Amino acid sequence: MKKSVKKCPPYRLIAAAADGDEQALDKLLLFYDAYISKASLKPLYDSYGNIYIAVDMELKGRIREALMKMIQGFELEIV
Repeated sequence: MKKSVKKCPPYRLIAAAADGDEQALDKLLLFYDAYISKASLKPLYDSYGNIYIAVDMELKGRIREALMKMIQGFELEIV
C-alpha cells in the first residue's frame, strides 16, 4: 500500500511558519486542529452518572500554544 503524502504538511509551510509568517502558522495550526481536538478529549459526567466526551478547550489552547512555541523555535538545517 502506498503511503499518503497528504498526512504531512508541506515543507514550505513549516519553513514559512518557522520564519515567523503568521498566515503559515495559522494554516499549520488548522492542519493539526483535528488531531489537537482529539488529544484534548475529556470525559464529563452529568448528575445521573452518564459519561459524555467533550473537548477540553483549556487543554486545547495549551497544546496550540506549545505547538506555536515549538514552531517558532524550530531551526531548519539545509544539508
